[in-house]
Amino acid sequence: MKGDNSRKLAIGLAAATIFLCPIVGWVQGPFPAGQGRDTVVMVCSQCHPLTRITDSDLNAEGWEFTLYDMIARGAPLHEKDLDIVRQYLIDNFAIDER
Repeated sequence: MKGDNSRKLAIGLAAATIFLCPIVGWVQGPFPAGQGRDTVVMVCSQCHPLTRITDSDLNAEGWEFTLYDMIARGAPLHEKDLDIVRQYLIDNFAIDER
């Protein structure tokens, strides 16, 4: 019986790896490395496809408004992560208003 559980666990881990590898690869492409990336991906993807971020045309002020709006709507973002997430979104996805 114990061996059967180990086999099921191994199969489950292998299946999760197969299904998650493409997602991880996609995230690394459009989401530049940096402090806040993992939090942005984890929090925002709970309610939205991540293309809502990558296809946005928000300036810095728009990102700040959107971030606070999402928190008011229940986005599970810890207060300690707020400034890091805000800066990550602005640095990597805000449109240049020049």
